Amino acid sequence: MNSVRRQASGVRRQDVFGAFLHPTPYTLHPTFVIVVVFLLSIFAASGAEAVILDRVVAVVNDDVITLTEVQEEGLQAIRKIVENTLGMERERQLRSTEQQILDELILRRLQLQEAKKENIEVTPAETQTAIEELKKRNGLSGDEDLRAALSRELLSEEQFRRGITEQVLLTKLVSRRVRSKVVVLDEEVQQYYEQRQDQFTEIPQFKIRHLLVTVSPQATPADQSRARKRIEEAQARLKMGTDFSTVAKQYSEGPLASSSGEVWTMKRGELAPELEEAAFALPVGQPSDIITTSAGFHLIVVEERVPGRTLSFDQVKERLRAILFDQKTEAKFKEWIEGLRTKANVEVKL
Repeated sequence: MNSVRRQASGVRRQDVFGAFLHPTPYTLHPTFVIVVVFLLSIFAASGAEAVILDRVVAVVNDDVITLTEVQEEGLQAIRKIVENTLGMERERQLRSTEQQILDELILRRLQLQEAKKENIEVTPAETQTAIEELKKRNGLSGDEDLRAALSRELLSEEQFRRGITEQVLLTKLVSRRVRSKVVVLDEEVQQYYEQRQDQFTEIPQFKIRHLLVTVSPQATPADQSRARKRIEEAQARLKMGTDFSTVAKQYSEGPLASSSGEVWTMKRGELAPELEEAAFALPVGQPSDIITTSAGFHLIVVEERVPGRTLSFDQVKERLRAILFDQKTEAKFKEWIEGLRTKANVEVKL
């Protein structure tokens, strides 16, 4: 149900890559006919003598949904269950998955019927635009990449195009029947902000320069003595007034040595606790004492501290308006789809 809601609401169009989201149930892929026949023997066997190859599993007003449609829609999910489970657990998961898919198909069929009543149509150009957007979102440079992706998802180009057309159709329907009726008042946005101001406070930041002399966990006493002498030499030069950046470039070690002495902008929680404590306590411009961590010996200097501040209403109001719009759209969609189901003649035979 959530999948159908996301697809139809237009919040996120259907993505056929990654997880299996079969756009429309049409023809079985021949490679997996044997899988579906096996499943039909589980779901539709009537005694040991016969197997019913197809049957009606739901009637939605004047439309029917067949068992084959349900199994085509969930072919990948069903296949994984067959491969990874056995016995009663397999049967339980298959029946649960089949019921979930049927629920989604019923909701989709109700919406398609509404789109037909509304005389909503999709042009080839609109379908192609949606396909191009999907290709771009998934990093597909051309049609060959798209065909390869469809092959991995066991989809023909015809199935894919029909599925995209259906998604555009449902998006247009929900825009007309749901989204166009959603209004977010300025007063609601203001109230949302006032009730959640703590969520709009920026994390305190600080700008520091850093120097590290490394000490490995396996360091010998001699290694530790060498490192201590090196950090003390660096500290002495800072006390003499040598520029921190110059000292850091000469003495710093480790994987970040090349950037030592440069200004780093950090947020609270991003540094080791020992360094962060010093960064918030040191006077700006004053080099720290030697700080010891598991990585070795450090020296830092704070160039600037930026306290956390609460973002103003004007800075976040459009973001909040979008959040409220999505929340209202979700609630209104649920109300609308439940209304469709209540008014419809739906008979489940699964």
